[in-house]
Amino acid sequence: MLLLAATACTQDEPGGQGNELPYGEYPLQISGVTLDVESSAEPWSTEEPQTRVAENDNGTGSVWQWDGSEKIRVQLGDETADYTLNVGPILTADKQLYWTSTAPATVTARYPTDETVNLSDQSNALAYVLKAEAPNAAYNNEITLSFKHQLAKVRVVLSGTQTSLAQSVEVYGYTTYTNNEGVPTAVSTQGWLKMKNTTYADGTECWEANVVPGTIDLANFIRLNGHAVVEKDNLTDVPEVLNAAKMYTINLTVGEKITDIKDNTTISDDGYYRVSGTFNQQINITGGKPTIYLKGASINVSDGPAISITGGTPTIHVIEEGNSTADVLTANGGSSGSIGSGTGIGSPVGGTQGGNIIIRNLTVHATGGGNNNVSGAGIGSSTNGACGDITIEDAVIVATGGDCAAGIGMGCNYWNSTTGSIGKITITDSDVTASGGYGAAAIGFSLSELFSGSGDTYRAGRITITTEDEAGFLSKLKPGMAPGFSLTPQRIGKGAYNLTPTFLNTAGTGLWEGVVINGTSYQYGVQ
Repeated sequence: MLLLAATACTQDEPGGQGNELPYGEYPLQISGVTLDVESSAEPWSTEEPQTRVAENDNGTGSVWQWDGSEKIRVQLGDETADYTLNVGPILTADKQLYWTSTAPATVTARYPTDETVNLSDQSNALAYVLKAEAPNAAYNNEITLSFKHQLAKVRVVLSGTQTSLAQSVEVYGYTTYTNNEGVPTAVSTQGWLKMKNTTYADGTECWEANVVPGTIDLANFIRLNGHAVVEKDNLTDVPEVLNAAKMYTINLTVGEKITDIKDNTTISDDGYYRVSGTFNQQINITGGKPTIYLKGASINVSDGPAISITGGTPTIHVIEEGNSTADVLTANGGSSGSIGSGTGIGSPVGGTQGGNIIIRNLTVHATGGGNNNVSGAGIGSSTNGACGDITIEDAVIVATGGDCAAGIGMGCNYWNSTTGSIGKITITDSDVTASGGYGAAAIGFSLSELFSGSGDTYRAGRITITTEDEAGFLSKLKPGMAPGFSLTPQRIGKGAYNLTPTFLNTAGTGLWEGVVINGTSYQYGVQ
């Protein structure tokens, strides 16, 4: 509580209880102005008063501003005066109120001083009505005015796949009220109140408005982009009655529900999932067509792929699709000892068929695990793994392959003939920095020779690149240099080898179809 220094000295008490006092000799003395905490399961509480009536850092309370911009109206008996909250803090009255009797009295105060307050448009600033009472106040004692909220705060928190489409949120209630000595009295018909969109210091993004307390009709209470929300299944924590000085948080799902991934998770459906912040466990995708939304995600594991795809066709992109590449996913594959190493994003270790990988509107930093020439690609297959198609659109990619593995494409096992396969690689309008491990292409095949010195068979789909700056695109691709081989690794295409291996299409039914950049075909790859 913030108290003010006394504005006048204590007066001597003449006469008995209820005696008339000479006018002008006994001024009302106000020692403090506060905002009280309401007693409630979810109070709309306050912090120490600062300046102006506004919200605290997390929106659960309100604070005063002492900068001369706000006034309160104080009433003693039949007289009123307006007090300005000035820097200091100091209260400055437009006129002095005086006691006229020694009898105890109730001193009231209200904010704002306006007789009628408009609630219809709070999109830029919330509307407030506050009231303070000092009962049994004595003429010869100072008083503290403890203000309490007379409106209810409604907070709507949006979640789901289409939250970025929300342009406006409204609630239904009285559009104006009469400030009846600090108590809101409805004087108008009801209508839609525009809510304020805000994000608090704790990261809570929501829409808010202060409304006249009373019973609400759930079927006609919230409107999104001008359309009433009538599906009750999309709403949670909706009250039937709004009480003064309480905050009500209503959760509204827009589009499909998003499930937050909190721990080691296996996904096999067509659901929607979100990864936020640092995540040190593997995400396993085994089927379906899940959509993975990312919010500042960093995924690091010690064993296998960070995101393991053994089936299905997942799509990975940011929540705010309009803010392309605004969020960054960091995925680092781990080592599995003598078995092999994982990819940053892609198939698991050990010959298992992975699903398709789709990356849109996202920044990805992906690093394949490396372990003694058995390693995973940054994006693609792990050691001996088989990856589906890789599609990258409107993204920023930094992909680094492990030992002998491609930055984007095929993982590597230098020690045996169980070579992997990958599907088509399609990269469109993206900024790609890719580095292959020892002897591997930046995009495409791994080191294309085995420890035995024999050739082998490697399978991959066509690699298609569409870019406005072909030279700039190629300049960011770094194959893993490996001197001593008859074919050095290519930027896009084949890895290094001495004995010529066989390069087939993914199905193994024909020769590898090569690389296409902006419609031009390079059958044997791009050096």
